[in-house]
Amino acid sequence: MNFFQYLIRTMNSSRSLILFVAFSGFFFVRTTLMPLAYDDYSYSFVWDGENGGNLEAMQNSGNFRRVESFADIFQSMWSHYFTWGGRIFAYGLAQFFLWFGKPIFDIANTVIFIFLILVIVNLANTWLKISRAAIVWIFLSLIIFASSSLISELWLTGSCNYLWMSFFQLFFLTPYVKALRSHEASNSALNIVLMSFLGLLAGWSNESGALSTIFLTIFLVFMCKAQKIFRAWMISGLAALIIACGFMLFAPGNFARLAFFHANFAYTSGIFFEHLIKFFTAVFIPDLIALLPMFIYFLRRSSGKFNTPEILMLAFAAAGLFVPVIMLFFPEFSTRISVTSINFVLVASTSAILELERQNFSLSLYFPKKILRGVSIILTSLCISYLVTLIYVDISVFNAARRQVRYIKRNSYLDIIPMPLLPVRHRFEDIHGDRSAVFYLKFLGGIEKNPNFYQNVLVAKYYGVRGVVGVDD
Repeated sequence: MNFFQYLIRTMNSSRSLILFVAFSGFFFVRTTLMPLAYDDYSYSFVWDGENGGNLEAMQNSGNFRRVESFADIFQSMWSHYFTWGGRIFAYGLAQFFLWFGKPIFDIANTVIFIFLILVIVNLANTWLKISRAAIVWIFLSLIIFASSSLISELWLTGSCNYLWMSFFQLFFLTPYVKALRSHEASNSALNIVLMSFLGLLAGWSNESGALSTIFLTIFLVFMCKAQKIFRAWMISGLAALIIACGFMLFAPGNFARLAFFHANFAYTSGIFFEHLIKFFTAVFIPDLIALLPMFIYFLRRSSGKFNTPEILMLAFAAAGLFVPVIMLFFPEFSTRISVTSINFVLVASTSAILELERQNFSLSLYFPKKILRGVSIILTSLCISYLVTLIYVDISVFNAARRQVRYIKRNSYLDIIPMPLLPVRHRFEDIHGDRSAVFYLKFLGGIEKNPNFYQNVLVAKYYGVRGVVGVDD
């Protein structure tokens, strides 16, 4: 069965397919409209570890060479591993797309987004057809509920670190879940090799997501053992997962970066509470919102022994909530991990939605149909308005960035090119927050008013000019 046959089979009606195509098209348009920014410029060049790398620790030595081959990527990630960080799979992927061009990334990113949704559905209830409610819930959770969704799904470097890595983490878990749902599992040398490879990809992804995947995989292996469907590939996959995660976590570059940002670092209760108050809720609350279908399912459930789908539901929910808990104990807490967390949660939520529909659950049993219809119309109108304004602002940001790039090229003869604020005239910061590029881009590419700021240097080198600086209008 090819991909398109599976896609059509997964949708239980033409309306479901139309919704799926519309949401995928929306995602593609937004990806296309997101300009290069921040680390995209850094990873466009071969990582210069000998001179502090290409980010905050960079020493302006003038040694800037664009990535132009796989050998450059290998050299770059080798240096990166020892001088800055262990996520060489994600950043190597980013360098590949920055080398080949953003249009290639725009297409690939949309394909991964589609694959991710299909993997979530497959994990939620293998081979069941997906409903419109599930499609809408997954999409809203990824685009609206998840914190920093733009930066971790549409921005090139961010997406490679979070959206793509989430796909590999969930895809790795699929054979374990399929074995538990079908109560059978094949075994062969090829399965061992494939699961070892998938384990390397899932483990060498991002820190908290990989750790959560490890704990969930251990739980699934024990479940397979209890159901007497244990196979050798289950251990080979888990071993590769743990080994890859270990290489990522204990990369020499992680310690070098920690020493640069936090000399003589010591974890304290103050750091814990700062993470908890400032960042944890920004990830945890969207997870709880995305889990509403599961809460409804268990509130309606009669007492009795939990079955396998219910245990898996709870396991994926716990894995998702565990992601921000892990981040509490890291030196730094990034809300970009919300996308990783919410993808685990969505497996549980989608499974709950499908189970509720199988049980013919309807809110009309609890509320009058007229009220439900009115609420549905209001919520649909608000969501459409929100999404339309997102696209509107994206177009404005895209056009503003494109005009400023042309401005840089016209003024390439200047020693320092003064760059005004991005002229985004219509903004909706109060409702969009960090779901819009306006939240992140005051000046083109993330430059500042200091011409010697590392981002200014990188943007200038990228466009082949001597210097750029942000100025007030």
